[in-house]
Amino acid sequence: MAGVRVLLPRADIGREVIAEQLREAGADVTEVIAYRTILEDAQREGDPDIYGMLLEGRIDVATFTSPSAIRNFAKIHGADQVADLLKNTVVATIGPVTADAARQLGIPVTIQPKIYTVPALVDAIAAHYAPQGSAAQALERA
Repeated sequence: MAGVRVLLPRADIGREVIAEQLREAGADVTEVIAYRTILEDAQREGDPDIYGMLLEGRIDVATFTSPSAIRNFAKIHGADQVADLLKNTVVATIGPVTADAARQLGIPVTIQPKIYTVPALVDAIAAHYAPQGSAAQALERA
């Protein structure tokens, strides 16, 4: 990739793995912060009561697509109690880095696709809930 110029828009707290690997391959990488990850207020007027819904078992699966989503969820709902709060909920993460962030907080991960994309995550969730013996279940086990 010598001489290839790459623009890499990314999050302010994003990992630098892609940029590092492109540079190692010889690319000239220009990184820019395209968005910032910020923690919103825990509960705004009109928002659903997620804490209560989790306690009452009214959420079957919680999805996380980034380590910051896991960490911010824990900050909002309490890092010491988040694992207990999610104990009866299937947790689905987009990939191993996000799954590791969950496990560091004591949150067990039930679903993680083999390909780390949102469509693959959706497919993995659908496969998890598909009837036993269906083609989707077989794909998840493959």
